Amino acid sequence: MVDIVHTIEPAASGRAKCRGCGEKIAKDELRLGARLLNPFVEGELTLWFHLTCGAFKRPQPYLEAAASTTETIGNAEWLEVEARRSLEHERLPRLSGADHAPTGRARCRHCKELVEKGAWRISIVYYDEVEGRFSPSGYIHPKCAKKYFGTNDVVDRIEHFSPSLEPSELDEIRAELES
Repeated sequence: MVDIVHTIEPAASGRAKCRGCGEKIAKDELRLGARLLNPFVEGELTLWFHLTCGAFKRPQPYLEAAASTTETIGNAEWLEVEARRSLEHERLPRLSGADHAPTGRARCRHCKELVEKGAWRISIVYYDEVEGRFSPSGYIHPKCAKKYFGTNDVVDRIEHFSPSLEPSELDEIRAELES
């Protein structure tokens, strides 16, 4: 059995994209290197994440890397709390942002009702442990978040994965989460 060691290190260049949000990781910014066995050839491969994305979407590798790093992590306590919340609520790492439904054809993964055209919806992704990718896997209504995720304290994550949302839109989502 190969012992996989995850890492936190500064980005050597600004070319790598985060596997969590898809945005580039700036040169010298601390990043999480989540390692896994390469499914195609012998050896390991490294998936790079912003630290926040890693804590939100890959909490176990983040916590392991943070415990062994010599780097000084800004927001270290908050990131640890969020990573532990992701472990406590096993569906929470699936959250991948929010937007308005462009059609009325998608069904909520929790209540199975249609998400009306123009209504807010929360995107869900699943992580494939073998291939190391996130696959789009549907949506849920904001009102279903508490039952689906085990918590409705998800606005920080929605804001993180949907950076183009305006504060008024986040307020709308927050109101639906609480309904």
